[in-house]
Amino acid sequence: MSPKCERSEGQNTKGTAMAKEKAIKKRKKKKRKFRKLFVSTAAFITAAVIVVFCIYYVYYETDYFNVAEVKIEGNLVYDNQFILDSSEIETGEKLFSVDRNDVKERLQQQVYVEHARVVYELPNKIYIHITERQEKYQIYYNNNYVVTDKNGIALKADTTNNQLKTIESLTDVLYNVGEEIKFTGIDNVKSIFEAIDYIESEFDSETVTNFWVNKNNSILLETKYGTFIKMMLSEDVKYQAVFAMKIINERLNNNLPVFNGLIDFTKGDITIYVEDFNMEEYNE
Repeated sequence: MSPKCERSEGQNTKGTAMAKEKAIKKRKKKKRKFRKLFVSTAAFITAAVIVVFCIYYVYYETDYFNVAEVKIEGNLVYDNQFILDSSEIETGEKLFSVDRNDVKERLQQQVYVEHARVVYELPNKIYIHITERQEKYQIYYNNNYVVTDKNGIALKADTTNNQLKTIESLTDVLYNVGEEIKFTGIDNVKSIFEAIDYIESEFDSETVTNFWVNKNNSILLETKYGTFIKMMLSEDVKYQAVFAMKIINERLNNNLPVFNGLIDFTKGDITIYVEDFNMEEYNE
């Protein structure tokens, strides 16, 4: 065998030995890496178990997360004790055993509570913020008053005038305290209060002196000029209000009478002006 062949065989043997050594080192490295991963995982699991046990022990076996205080804000109509009783939260019960959604629903069942916000305050307090409905209107019907908020939610029945903005109904009224008031012949009750809000915001507070809920989706207004305006709630109330005031101003500028006049938007596309309108006959 030539020296060249001998060198080639020696090199191959040496290369094979080096490859085997590298493979052994690689396997050892993998084993060390696996052992480290195993130790790390075991340590993590052990730590997690300890943490869970500690949390369990602190939460269930100590008083640390027991409800110690319920802080209440925003309530004026109902006192704190009433809100606390309505919430059914018990001092001493576990903080997270209090279902915030259930508490919110119970509180919002109270007539004057429009919205309730319930928040956990770690470690042992609960915060409740109340947004109350405000009395804004009184609906006069059949010699009685029904007090409502801005959206027409009936808050209470009363037999006396409490100086709120009065809306007289010329149609039958149905209501349950805590629910939206109903008027016979009115499809969308909210449109009544939206119309009145717009009129009062667009003109000064003394421009319209009286409001009536009428039949057939209409309302009747009396202005400080003695002119009455009959509006369709299903049409553009803003346009009707502005156009009615334009008619009144034009008649005043032309020395035409406006007292006891009626501007009627309920006769289709034509706006009608009626002189010598008699409210008492209309109300019969």
